[in-house]
Amino acid sequence: MKITIEIPDEEIKDAVLNVVAQQYYKDYSPDRRNVDRVVSECVRKVIYEDKERITDRIVSQASRHLRNVAAKKFVEQLNDEP
Repeated sequence: MKITIEIPDEEIKDAVLNVVAQQYYKDYSPDRRNVDRVVSECVRKVIYEDKERITDRIVSQASRHLRNVAAKKFVEQLNDEP
Protein backbone atom coordinates (compact mmCIF):
# COMPACT_ATOMS: atom_id res chain seq x y z
CA MET A 1 0.00 0.00 0.00
CA LYS A 2 1.29 3.43 -0.89
CA ILE A 3 -0.12 6.76 0.28
CA THR A 4 0.92 9.99 -1.39
CA ILE A 5 0.26 13.37 0.18
CA GLU A 6 0.85 16.62 -1.63
CA ILE A 7 1.38 19.71 0.50
CA PRO A 8 2.09 23.07 -1.12
CA ASP A 9 5.47 24.61 -0.28
CA GLU A 10 3.79 27.77 0.97
CA GLU A 11 1.76 25.78 3.49
CA ILE A 12 4.88 24.00 4.76
CA LYS A 13 6.73 27.32 5.04
CA ASP A 14 3.87 28.87 7.03
CA ALA A 15 3.72 25.87 9.39
CA VAL A 16 7.46 25.93 10.03
CA LEU A 17 7.47 29.69 10.64
CA ASN A 18 4.57 29.33 13.09
CA VAL A 19 6.38 26.60 15.03
CA VAL A 20 9.59 28.64 15.18
CA ALA A 21 7.72 31.78 16.27
CA GLN A 22 5.80 29.90 18.97
CA GLN A 23 8.99 28.33 20.32
CA TYR A 24 10.77 31.67 20.24
CA TYR A 25 8.07 33.43 22.25
CA LYS A 26 7.54 30.46 24.56
CA ASP A 27 11.15 30.52 25.68
CA TYR A 28 11.12 34.14 26.85
CA SER A 29 14.19 35.02 28.84
CA PRO A 30 16.57 37.92 29.48
CA ASP A 31 18.94 36.26 27.01
CA ARG A 32 16.33 36.49 24.28
CA ARG A 33 15.75 40.13 25.16
CA ASN A 34 19.49 40.75 24.80
CA VAL A 35 19.49 38.98 21.42
CA ASP A 36 16.54 41.13 20.30
CA ARG A 37 18.35 44.28 21.40
CA VAL A 38 21.60 43.33 19.67
CA VAL A 39 19.81 42.36 16.45
CA SER A 40 17.86 45.62 16.54
CA GLU A 41 21.04 47.65 17.02
CA CYS A 42 22.80 45.80 14.19
CA VAL A 43 19.90 46.30 11.78
CA ARG A 44 19.72 49.99 12.71
CA LYS A 45 23.48 50.34 12.19
CA VAL A 46 23.34 48.71 8.74
CA ILE A 47 20.38 50.85 7.69
CA TYR A 48 21.96 54.11 8.87
CA GLU A 49 25.32 53.30 7.27
CA ASP A 50 23.67 52.58 3.91
CA LYS A 51 20.64 54.85 4.15
CA GLU A 52 21.53 56.92 1.08
CA ARG A 53 21.59 53.86 -1.19
CA ILE A 54 18.45 52.43 0.43
CA THR A 55 16.61 55.74 0.03
CA ASP A 56 17.69 56.03 -3.61
CA ARG A 57 16.51 52.50 -4.31
CA ILE A 58 13.13 53.06 -2.63
CA VAL A 59 12.58 56.33 -4.48
CA SER A 60 13.59 54.69 -7.76
CA GLN A 61 11.18 51.79 -7.25
CA ALA A 62 8.35 54.09 -6.19
CA SER A 63 8.83 56.39 -9.16
CA ARG A 64 8.96 53.40 -11.53
CA HIS A 65 5.74 52.09 -10.04
CA LEU A 66 4.05 55.49 -10.31
CA ARG A 67 5.15 55.83 -13.93
CA ASN A 68 3.65 52.41 -14.71
CA VAL A 69 0.37 53.28 -12.97
CA ALA A 70 0.22 56.71 -14.59
CA ALA A 71 0.91 55.27 -18.04
CA LYS A 72 -1.88 52.69 -17.62
CA LYS A 73 -4.36 55.35 -16.50
CA PHE A 74 -3.35 57.64 -19.36
CA VAL A 75 -3.89 54.85 -21.91
CA GLU A 76 -7.25 53.98 -20.30
CA GLN A 77 -8.36 57.60 -20.55
CA LEU A 78 -7.30 57.77 -24.20
CA ASN A 79 -9.30 54.59 -24.91
CA ASP A 80 -12.38 55.91 -23.07
CA GLU A 81 -12.55 59.12 -25.09
CA PRO A 82 -14.51 58.89 -28.38
